[in-house]
Amino acid sequence: MTSVLTSVPSDDVRDTTLIPFSLWTTQGPEASVLAKAELPHLRAWLTQARRVDVQVDSVQEPLLATLSPPHECAWAQAVGWPTTDGGLPWAARAAVAQGLVADGATEGWAFITLCNWHVSNGQVTLGDPAYLQIDEATDATLFQAMQSFFAEDGIALHPHKPGQWLAQSPLLADLPTASVDRVIGRNIDPWLVGSHVAADALSPAAKLLRRLQNEMQMLLYTHAVNDGRSLTINSFWVHGTGTLPSDATASNTAEANKPAQQEPAVIHTLRQSALQQDLIGWLEAWQHVDAHVIAPMLARVAAGKPQRLVLCGEHEFHVYDSAKPSLWQRLRTHLAPTSLDTVLAVAPLKD
Repeated sequence: MTSVLTSVPSDDVRDTTLIPFSLWTTQGPEASVLAKAELPHLRAWLTQARRVDVQVDSVQEPLLATLSPPHECAWAQAVGWPTTDGGLPWAARAAVAQGLVADGATEGWAFITLCNWHVSNGQVTLGDPAYLQIDEATDATLFQAMQSFFAEDGIALHPHKPGQWLAQSPLLADLPTASVDRVIGRNIDPWLVGSHVAADALSPAAKLLRRLQNEMQMLLYTHAVNDGRSLTINSFWVHGTGTLPSDATASNTAEANKPAQQEPAVIHTLRQSALQQDLIGWLEAWQHVDAHVIAPMLARVAAGKPQRLVLCGEHEFHVYDSAKPSLWQRLRTHLAPTSLDTVLAVAPLKD
């Protein structure tokens, strides 16, 4: 990602609140709706905050967006990780939290998320895995059925939560993969493992995982767990690949607790409506965030605790730090309050 402001986030100790999908990509008329949004606490925050950083995706052909969405990049930066596109090691972190990785070990990990690939008009779209509502019994049945196929290719599977497993293999250490949040509702073809490179340049790991996806699709097509399901479980998505930085395998070490690496509070309230492109539902979700997230953040500022707010969109994120407003800022706010469309609305990424 590239920064478009000359200033950068300060290094003082600040509580960080990160809100994925909190910026709306506008095509024109939505801006007037956003300008009138009933978000009093966000408006109050803007009177006493300054925008210190804006980071925008640097997209490379043939993809139309980065593999890792902005909220994942902002989150990675907040905890002190290198922001490698498609290589943010969320699965490795989960493996550490689950006790599967010894302190100091660096191994390749990935999430294997069961999903529905919807075929329509010759195009395959990834559905939101949450809609599958996979219970523990179904998860255990499919884990038992699929585990041996992965093991034959040197990939060890570990249960994580219903519908999502952890995969362990050296092949996953340096394999860029697209985040589920990037692909939901979109044609999967540009986002499949290795699709960002020429077909003849596919890595052995990418070839292996594509073959496994084909094999699992055949297995799931006739599997009994899909009997009577309105949404079938017919494939999996691999994401969250990589290895943790060597100083991050122990989450409670002094290094991991440095102020610059404090874990942000990540608010997922806006995700569903944003992925559905439901502007009205998104604004209603924002009102909930305004009352239950921004209001307490303002209270912490009033109590003398510096705060940071990171608003994330489809192709960029904006960082705001609490700051005592100058006399000019107070006067300008009084005479011309900030219009929320200038904060929440962002333009589509240019080719």
